[in-house]
Amino acid sequence: MAAEYRMAKLEDVPALRELWKEAFGDSDAFLDQFFGTAFSTRRCHVMAEGEDIQSVVYLLDCSCGGQQMAYVYAVATKAACRGQGLCNTLMDRVHRELEAQGFAATILVPGTRELVRFYAKMGYVPCAPRGKIRATASGPATILKAVSPRRYGELRRDLLPPGAVLQEGVSLDFLATQARLYAGKDLLLAATVLPDGTLLGQELLCRDPIAMAPKILKALRVQEGIFRIPWPNGRPFALFRPLEKWEGEKPGYLGFAFD
Repeated sequence: MAAEYRMAKLEDVPALRELWKEAFGDSDAFLDQFFGTAFSTRRCHVMAEGEDIQSVVYLLDCSCGGQQMAYVYAVATKAACRGQGLCNTLMDRVHRELEAQGFAATILVPGTRELVRFYAKMGYVPCAPRGKIRATASGPATILKAVSPRRYGELRRDLLPPGAVLQEGVSLDFLATQARLYAGKDLLLAATVLPDGTLLGQELLCRDPIAMAPKILKALRVQEGIFRIPWPNGRPFALFRPLEKWEGEKPGYLGFAFD
């Protein structure tokens, strides 16, 4: 029996977790976070032979310019089933299903250059340039306070650059399992401290990130930090595929890959 397309079922979760660990090597703790906050059977498409999950695509809702989009996440095919065209078949079906539901586009973040070429064959093009700065703690500490995912999302709408992708709801709930969320005066930060003691700012939104980064590190009592920031002249961070309903330019900024 050949693998067939279908939506995931709750009873698929153990098999989905095993496929995820085979493909990406993430821990059970991380998988608990994802399946406990961001997973939904309505946003999980699979190719399966009976109960054998062979390829999977997870989706997270997002939007850009008022147009409904889907963030394509953790695409994986079972090692023993690769090279059979399962992922291509599944992605084609996902695109058609999303179009039928009124979605205007999809967006994803490739992990390798090989994947950039792979998705280009499906019509994906580079978008959402982003920059990265390094800083050392110095100067007066800025004032930061921890905020909830919901509050972060509310404040974020006013600080995002034009053409940015809105990632809210369960996306920010999932982000909050990986990072602390902070707000300051005209400033938002999603950050975590890496095992080597370096602060990773998964997103820093403010008027002058170069000036603010050392003050943020001072406030959080961390000596060194790396901050990801919107940067129109930076390297493309994501890949974008318009569907039939898309209107306008490519997305200008995507904040979170949940990596």
